[in-house]
Amino acid sequence: PATEAEAKPADADKTWKVAMIANAPIADGGWNSACYAGMTGAAEKFGFETAYSENVAQTDYVSILTEYANMGFDLVFAPGNEFTDAVMEVAPSFPKTNFLILNGDAKAENVMSVKADNTQMGFLAGVLAGLKTETKKIGFVGGMEITTAKQCINGFEQGVAYTNEDAEVSVSWANSWDDTAKGKEIAMSMISTNDVDVFFGTASAVDVGVREGLSGFENRWGIAQPGESLSQMPDRILTSIITDNVALVGLGLEKTKDGTFGDAVIEAGVKEGVLYLGEIGESMKDQEEAFKAIFEDLKAGKITINYELK
Repeated sequence: PATEAEAKPADADKTWKVAMIANAPIADGGWNSACYAGMTGAAEKFGFETAYSENVAQTDYVSILTEYANMGFDLVFAPGNEFTDAVMEVAPSFPKTNFLILNGDAKAENVMSVKADNTQMGFLAGVLAGLKTETKKIGFVGGMEITTAKQCINGFEQGVAYTNEDAEVSVSWANSWDDTAKGKEIAMSMISTNDVDVFFGTASAVDVGVREGLSGFENRWGIAQPGESLSQMPDRILTSIITDNVALVGLGLEKTKDGTFGDAVIEAGVKEGVLYLGEIGESMKDQEEAFKAIFEDLKAGKITINYELK
């Protein structure tokens, strides 16, 4: 109980606690599973006890956040921009509880937002696509036209130009995150009309459809994100650009513990260990060395990416 924790003056024997709120099941095999694994992994690393509430309706966001704050939780983790309004409503009343929003843009004294550097993720995929393409035609398939996807495209186009200035990038929107058939259709259309041979996307289940679509053609490849995906299609996936949710959530836990939490929006990438490379596919063995050298240059801060959206 919270009263017991307050009775101990020293932080040395304090029990640190983090809770997550989810608007779907935490075992959804997708976004919420990845976020929950991120929280539990980070909690293990930094010594926090964990709790969670799943399938929370939007009308209950405020009451659940309030409940955790009342229970004396040190940090409440909200995995998505859609929780921002509720967090900003609750946070001022509970200065002792920190609130961490994943993929948010809000900040306050006890509120921080963290996100993977989408521009950098796109840049890495673009670099690889530029190295690999034989037709000099490259495809990007987005889910919805949201800021994170636009940032990804911005980085992707710069990455392609970095390794192959003659290559052309076609962009298509699925207007969905889960329409696998639409992804398949887009890929087949891009191949037949534009001879696209390397694909990348930020469209969740649609990306899987894209890879299904290209698998019916010779010499067509995909770059995956945000989890390890090579085993799904080892002969077609070049590599996966992985977002480490443990590292992302860990930023919030670490700052809560050392007292530096608050008032910041952090975009973390290669340097922070939030973006890293998955297993390398057989079909990119020829490009592996050149690609890894550029990855290291990016990590060392030797490459400047333009973050301005058009």
